[in-house]
Amino acid sequence: MAAKRVEAETEAPRPTVREAMRSVLASAKLVAGADGLDRQVEWVRLMETPEVQPRAGDLMFTSGFPIKDDLDAQIRLVGRIAEGGGAGLVVRPLPYLRRPEMVTEADRLKVPLFTISSDVQFVDLMSPLLERIINAEHWRLKRSIEIHRRFTELVLDGKGVNEICRTLADLLESAVVVEDASFHLLAHAGGSADAHRKETILRQGTPHRVLYDPQIQRTLREVEAKRGPVKVPAFPHLGMSRERLIAPILAANQVLGYISILDHPPHNEELAFMAIEQAALVLALSIAKERELSEVEGRVRGEFLEDLLHGTYGDEAAAQRRARHVGYPLHGSHIVLLVDIDDFRGFNRARQISEDAIQALKREFLRRVTGVVRASYQRALVQGRSDQVVALLPLGTEIGDHQARSHALGLQVQQAIGEWKPGFTISVGFSAPIEAPSGVEGALREVTSVMESLARFKRWGQVVAVPELGLTGLLAAVSDERLVDYSRRHLGPLIEHDSARKGALVATLRAYLETGEQQHAAQRLRVHPNTLRYRLDRIREITGLNLEDPETRLNLSVALRVQTLLGM
Repeated sequence: MAAKRVEAETEAPRPTVREAMRSVLASAKLVAGADGLDRQVEWVRLMETPEVQPRAGDLMFTSGFPIKDDLDAQIRLVGRIAEGGGAGLVVRPLPYLRRPEMVTEADRLKVPLFTISSDVQFVDLMSPLLERIINAEHWRLKRSIEIHRRFTELVLDGKGVNEICRTLADLLESAVVVEDASFHLLAHAGGSADAHRKETILRQGTPHRVLYDPQIQRTLREVEAKRGPVKVPAFPHLGMSRERLIAPILAANQVLGYISILDHPPHNEELAFMAIEQAALVLALSIAKERELSEVEGRVRGEFLEDLLHGTYGDEAAAQRRARHVGYPLHGSHIVLLVDIDDFRGFNRARQISEDAIQALKREFLRRVTGVVRASYQRALVQGRSDQVVALLPLGTEIGDHQARSHALGLQVQQAIGEWKPGFTISVGFSAPIEAPSGVEGALREVTSVMESLARFKRWGQVVAVPELGLTGLLAAVSDERLVDYSRRHLGPLIEHDSARKGALVATLRAYLETGEQQHAAQRLRVHPNTLRYRLDRIREITGLNLEDPETRLNLSVALRVQTLLGM
């Protein structure tokens, strides 16, 4: 059974000064420090000698006899309590303490100061408070053992992150979110919450506009420095309309993730702190275990994919056995996917990124691409290759409109990477449907050629498939020198004319060949048809070419395409 919120005051953990004032200290008079009544009382102590040093959470009782004639000592006593984090001070002012200075200082430092009449014995107040505190410690120990038992059972039963998250939500009757170190959503449970939590669940992780907010960055640094749960105020401008508890999930001084709790029991916050600490511990074990298993599985699947891509899988029977072992369906059709970071070397040079940061960047790139691909193709084989990710996608026997699906997947990958790393662009290439295992190696060569073509011509941020590349794919097999020579041979005189006279003959030729008709070409160039005819006549004079000849038109069209690709 889930632990319920404890409402009886006798079971409430560690009373506050305000609670003590309503019960044990009901006969006492609060004379100063009303703003500090929410301090917790962790112990009560009698101070009748100046050597007694107030400690955090101590509620001090004194007659003031040792300092009855020392006004500075009376003021210092209040300061020592405030400095040490004490809960407050209870004094019997008569017959020794008669000066008002302590009251002024207690108000200034927000230290609750009570007075009691001479007929009230300290022991009559201290004993019930000690009993209350001891009962609270017993409650705390009991709840801690119960919470520890619940989470230990989850670990022993081999439960994962989702079950731990649900258990924490049940224990606290709260809304819980678990994210990894990159703030990718791992699990969520519990009831309603604020707009930020809803957006996090919808986006499967904390939005970047929230994550990089300066206030959130300061909060995360505080959480990591404390290495434990922190109470975080509301940030309405980020959609975080409610306060929450955030705790790091740590293993071997490494942050594996974060737990966020909303709507925790307001009168029983200590229970929430105990539960989130226990949950963070077992989540660290679970995440580390899942990561290790994932890495082992990834290596096995990755090795199989590499053998398929290099044609080193042995015979088809061996490939079939390994496919069954890793759960990949070899029957039907398949597509090879290649995701490439555009100009990764230039990106690194511009930002002077360290080698460790580069490797971390590549790992996160692989993880995010894998997440998007697996969302659409759960049994896909995915492997990282330096600044690329290659995947084999099973289409099955009914390939349907695979081109539209492939293009949509490419756009999803681009969006995911763009949201993760703004300004970071990628290109995505797909092969035509192929048979496996025999067709995988050749498909990779084709896609690699496509990606190299995009990179050569700096056509970044593209989503293309081999069958769609057309003429660009053919030109990719030709060296830049030959392409430049080809373009100059057919367009050189026109380029020189335009350069010398600031003309527009090349643009005119392009419009004419692409539209196929003078009237449309004139409209595109926004010139009079007579002007267009004059320019075409000049092109014929300068080049000596017959623009009505199909072979000539083809050669000029290819030369113009080369000029565009090479940025000439």
